[in-house]
Amino acid sequence: MRTQVALITPVVTAGIRTLDDVRPLERPDLSVTHSLLDAGPASIESEFDEALCVPDTVRKAMDAERAGAHAIVIDCMGDPGLGACREAVRIPVLGPCQVSLHVAATLGHRVGFVTVLDRIRPLIDRLVAAYGLRDSYASFRAVDVPVLHLGSDRAGLQAALAREALAAVRDDGADVLVLGCTGFLGCAGAMREALLEQGLDVPVVDPIPLTIHVADALVRSGLAHSGRTYPPPGRKARKGYSFPEFLPAP
Repeated sequence: MRTQVALITPVVTAGIRTLDDVRPLERPDLSVTHSLLDAGPASIESEFDEALCVPDTVRKAMDAERAGAHAIVIDCMGDPGLGACREAVRIPVLGPCQVSLHVAATLGHRVGFVTVLDRIRPLIDRLVAAYGLRDSYASFRAVDVPVLHLGSDRAGLQAALAREALAAVRDDGADVLVLGCTGFLGCAGAMREALLEQGLDVPVVDPIPLTIHVADALVRSGLAHSGRTYPPPGRKARKGYSFPEFLPAP
């Protein structure tokens, strides 16, 4: 069996994610497709941005299922539209924040979250609470780099991530770290090396590789989200939206 995972980046900025970024994760029995939104924000750094991206994220999830994908990964640590997508499709839909936090909590007692901007602290606090992980949450730290600027100074970004990682472990008591932005893809190795150089053997979770592999594992295990928790939407009029599957019969 060849698992096909659809990676949906819930923004409209071309080049912010490409298939080349995730090619190293593919295997003969695992392929990844990718899509951006047609309507939505340039990046996601607030609840407002999340709200704008959800309708087209749901549409892309439905398109992916129709195209034959076996699972869907939403490429954002806010997990925007996660519940709505699960209601709209029957294949597994995973949010990297939910997956990363839960896996991190199996690797140590206290999880530190290192992300882009301090302004998203309330958003992440809400998710931590919703996922039932307050007791495992050690700290939130940010490198103060907007999402759209992550590629402008990679060396500076790595240095900032290492600095905040060390502070999260030494000052906040974290014994596992989660990269808090999917735009940090590929930075986990350097963070872990920086920690090891200081004698700190702390795992660093890179959300996109982990979530794609978890999606593959769910497919191969024959598992998906519960239809009782995420029942399909009812059929009714939805003005301004064309979701034929959920419209009333003419």
